[in-house]
Amino acid sequence: MGRFLSALLLAAACFYIASLYENPGIALLGCVQLILTALSFGYLLYERKGLQIALDMLPLMTDQKEPICLRVRAGYRYRGCYGRIRVQAAVSREGGGRARRQWLSEEDIARGTILQAGQAGQRRLTGLLSVAEPGGYEVRLRKARIYDMTGLFCMDCRRAVRTESAILAVLPKICPMGIQLSEAVRNFAGDAEVYDSLRSGSDASETLKLRPFRDGDKLRNIHWKLSAKADELLVRENSMPRGCPVAVLVETSGGAPEARLQCVASLSFCLMDRECPHYVAWYGGDAKDLVRARVDDEESYYEALLHLVRERSPGNMPDIRERYREKYSGEPLLYCIRVGDGPSLQVDGREILCLKASALERELGELELLL
Repeated sequence: MGRFLSALLLAAACFYIASLYENPGIALLGCVQLILTALSFGYLLYERKGLQIALDMLPLMTDQKEPICLRVRAGYRYRGCYGRIRVQAAVSREGGGRARRQWLSEEDIARGTILQAGQAGQRRLTGLLSVAEPGGYEVRLRKARIYDMTGLFCMDCRRAVRTESAILAVLPKICPMGIQLSEAVRNFAGDAEVYDSLRSGSDASETLKLRPFRDGDKLRNIHWKLSAKADELLVRENSMPRGCPVAVLVETSGGAPEARLQCVASLSFCLMDRECPHYVAWYGGDAKDLVRARVDDEESYYEALLHLVRERSPGNMPDIRERYREKYSGEPLLYCIRVGDGPSLQVDGREILCLKASALERELGELELLL
């Protein structure tokens, strides 16, 4: 409304100067200004009356400091030619926290479009949103600002905006790490329901592949039914269970949570990239107990990370390493890596590195870890 008041003051000033100097030209300028202001005000009231604005699409997750493409749907009850729309979004931490307001840097793909009779009366706006820190966020539209066709006058409209929120997970940046795996880790079998797709093992309950008989093969491994059909001896190769030799334990309370998340994400990604199946475990704020996720490939990696970044701190909880041993005491494990406050890295209870949040990327890149 500030622009309308300024326009009215400008028109009043024109009338005052015209009466002071008896100048009809300045009076005519004031009349034009007054008529233009009244037309724009009525035009914006007409547009606002039938306007509905809502979130159209928000990605489920995105990388840290990457622009987020936010799509907004604006629906009109009446046909006509409409001007630009600006939308303000409120971004807050999931579960509470102070909301940060941000006007979207709009790319209006339907600016000035005339909505004909019989059309749905909708236009879609694309804006860019930025979030600097990883974690779970709640995004909702707060208000919109509509402009007339000249772009000189605008009007805020809160009632036209639907305030349904959407959840967004911002994933931390992945840093390369120097991790070397020993033969014991690479050939770790253990007990698992996941089997190696390349190497054979001793688990007779799962068949890896069938191959022709070779000298030295045991007769009990011959698949007699398929051998009779194929008219040659075929041997069944047993599968090898893919156990998890490494568990990454994450402290969800303490200082520098963003740096800790980045450390966990980098560590888990490097283990996954080197084909080392592992567990990621943390205390769940809702479950009030240890939550564990198995990471074998990119799909399971992002699923685990998606849950971890949205996790809230449960407060004071028992030592996570002792709780893990208590809950999964019957499972074999070679290494237990703990990512604690600071962040710090501990392997089997021995602190190997205390990282600085300000130089985290450099220190992670220089780290050499042998498992």
